[in-house]
Amino acid sequence: MKKALMIAALAGSVSLAGLGGCAKTVNQRGYLFDEEVVEEIRAGIDNRSSVTAALGTPSMTATFDEETWYYVSQTKESIAFFRPKTTDQFILVVTFNDRGDVSDISQLGLEDTNEISFVEDTTPTRGKELGFFEQIFSNIGRFSSDGPVQPGY
Repeated sequence: MKKALMIAALAGSVSLAGLGGCAKTVNQRGYLFDEEVVEEIRAGIDNRSSVTAALGTPSMTATFDEETWYYVSQTKESIAFFRPKTTDQFILVVTFNDRGDVSDISQLGLEDTNEISFVEDTTPTRGKELGFFEQIFSNIGRFSSDGPVQPGY
């Protein structure tokens, strides 16, 4: 009876230890927003230097237009070895005019994102495809018998 109880206790502790590795991990990535600071930025009043002083450098700028700055914050959750899932996202978009003054401020959330599907095709390469044994034995006989190579020659 004691042996069965010990085995049950050992099995229970092993399963609890295994479940401990399945705990949810939450990661906050990117810019950490302070709502009060974000609300103080005004279009027509602030400029690049005041935005940089208040928010710091942007997470990224627009690809073809350096007049648009993005401050990005994401919260991702993952369980064990599974791919992380974005659960929350906040993007502050600050647009400047030609003089460097703030012309527009907008906010984007997770609902404003679009999922991008990547092409799964592969590009074929030219050349001979070697089989398993060809890969293993293909170099036999390809070496010269002149002796070892001397360093520096």
